[in-house]
Amino acid sequence: MTRAAPLRPGAPPGVPPSAGPVPDGAAPRTAEERRRRYSADLLGVLPVSGPFDAWRAATGELAPDFARLPARTQLWSPVEGVGTAARWPVRRAVLRARWRRWLTGPLPPPPRRTAARVTPVRAADGVECRELVVGDGWRLRARLLLPARAPGPRADVPVYLLQSSHGGWAQAALARGWGACLVSAADGDDDTEPVERAFPGVVAGRLAWRAWALSRVLDVLVDQPGVDARRVLVGGHSRNGKTALLAAAFDDRFAGVVSSSSGVLGAIPARLCTDRHFGEGVELLTRHYPGWYHPRLRWFSGREHRLPTDAHELLALAAPRPVLVSVAVEDPVERVPAARAAVAAAGEAYALLGAPDVLTLALRPGGHRADEAAVEAQLDWASSVLGRARRRPAAPAPRRAADGGPRAVRWPAEPPRPDAAPVRGPALHDAIRAALGTVPAPHPLAVVDGSGLRTATGVPVTLLRPDAASGGRGVVLWLGAPCAATGWRAGYEQAEPLPEQLAAAGWVVVCHEPVATGSRHAERPPRGSSPLAVMTADAAAVARVALEATGQDRLWVAAYGTGALVGLHLAALAAVPLAGAVLAAPSCGEPLLRARPAYGLADLLAALDGVPSVVLDPAWDPESPPGAVAAACRAAGVERRELPDWHRLSGETRRVVVDWLGTASAPV
Repeated sequence: MTRAAPLRPGAPPGVPPSAGPVPDGAAPRTAEERRRRYSADLLGVLPVSGPFDAWRAATGELAPDFARLPARTQLWSPVEGVGTAARWPVRRAVLRARWRRWLTGPLPPPPRRTAARVTPVRAADGVECRELVVGDGWRLRARLLLPARAPGPRADVPVYLLQSSHGGWAQAALARGWGACLVSAADGDDDTEPVERAFPGVVAGRLAWRAWALSRVLDVLVDQPGVDARRVLVGGHSRNGKTALLAAAFDDRFAGVVSSSSGVLGAIPARLCTDRHFGEGVELLTRHYPGWYHPRLRWFSGREHRLPTDAHELLALAAPRPVLVSVAVEDPVERVPAARAAVAAAGEAYALLGAPDVLTLALRPGGHRADEAAVEAQLDWASSVLGRARRRPAAPAPRRAADGGPRAVRWPAEPPRPDAAPVRGPALHDAIRAALGTVPAPHPLAVVDGSGLRTATGVPVTLLRPDAASGGRGVVLWLGAPCAATGWRAGYEQAEPLPEQLAAAGWVVVCHEPVATGSRHAERPPRGSSPLAVMTADAAAVARVALEATGQDRLWVAAYGTGALVGLHLAALAAVPLAGAVLAAPSCGEPLLRARPAYGLADLLAALDGVPSVVLDPAWDPESPPGAVAAACRAAGVERRELPDWHRLSGETRRVVVDWLGTASAPV
């Protein structure tokens, strides 16, 4: 999806212009000065958001003091500091307070008694229907659907509590002999907007209001004849999946949760599905859906790693109740590795509370939509877990690699050591192979078959060709941040896709899906290898196919994030003939390596000696310490340009890439 918006013309009124981006831990000294500086830096590059600007003007609130917030690019245990189940209620209160403070905003306390009017029962087609009107001084509508009463004693049934846009899900539940309750708290049918006006002093996100509404309907359901109040399941898809998790996190009466494709800050951690993952980062989320969360969340655009909480703690707040996290492998709203990490981290809370097996991650094929088969799978799961006896508390099980082998190692985020000896030539080749493991050997070129151009190992090759009027510049190998759902295509775009911009500028652009992404999402590196080894070998093979197909003898590299590291390893191993390289944000927090490397970024950059190249270095990069990339560029003698932005491929950065390639490739 392409999501573009105009940038601000500079710092807005009330905030002094920035003297240049400041790292999170740097001067100024006082918290007030830092907050003003952070505000000016961020507002200078944030796309315009009218609701955020209005809130900021009304409150005068500045950006948080990021230097005082922990910097965590990976997830942590939601039960850190909690040794026993008896201490969980205290920890749970802390986690809830974090979500209210930074994401949802505070909500009114539940009323002592929730008033309700219930219409007389209507029966038709084997279903009893009751219209509920909940509230006093405010109003929420809901429709309770129960299987028609059979002769004899009535048995209470479990109820699936849903937002009104999930009528199909309600019908599926009724077909199982369950009840369903549809609440008017969804897009196009939302009673929470007038409810919010009844509480003028409360500032909270729309999803939190909808979760509050689900709890108020639950207040009434527990007294309804025919409803098994101990088995009320709350569920939803997409934004409604976020709402369902929020409802269960703040209301312990729900028996379980189905969260289907709930995306970032549903079941997907924000810090693991950012702009640099080509995911729906906080900036896109808060610009396109500004009312979903408290306006304060927008300050964390590009600084998701400074959020004091994240989705795994939201999942933990539902413990020890059963939770199903349903994720589609080709859904750009989600990211399977992030979902796995969230469930693994939240699982420590479930283990502490004696329910290690009731938090379930279910992967389904296809994209964002939850089809009939997905809904039936949800109900199969719910039928199997509701009513299951709780286990005694047990110590959390240690985490292990999925295949029993060694864990992949992350690219080290550290500056070059002044006393480190340069690693060059054959020594660098040996060090790379030690860190990457087995690098698949080059293969002969593949031929064009019925499905298109492929490498000998079957990797599809996409060539974007310019039109006749603008062609002739040469070949560019595009290496982006791998998008788990969509491969080389960004799941969420900040502007026109860069490969298409380059093709429009006259380049033949070669693209491919990296291992474990897109149509290759099920592929894994062979034993003894690593993700970066396969990515590097695939890129080399794809480059050779492109050169053969175009009749060129060398190519240029345009790369971003993880792709920039792949491009640097291509250069260091002399895997393809390079004409030049533009590398944006050469850093990555993903587990890519087999072993910790005995070389650094400076050693890789030095392999570009004699090749026209430039590094585009964002001022705010959570994957790289301040000054680390600059120091590596100085040590290697490679040109560096600082970007007054965070680690993303913004419209301005794309323009710089296109312009640099045009200038560097021009005849002298």
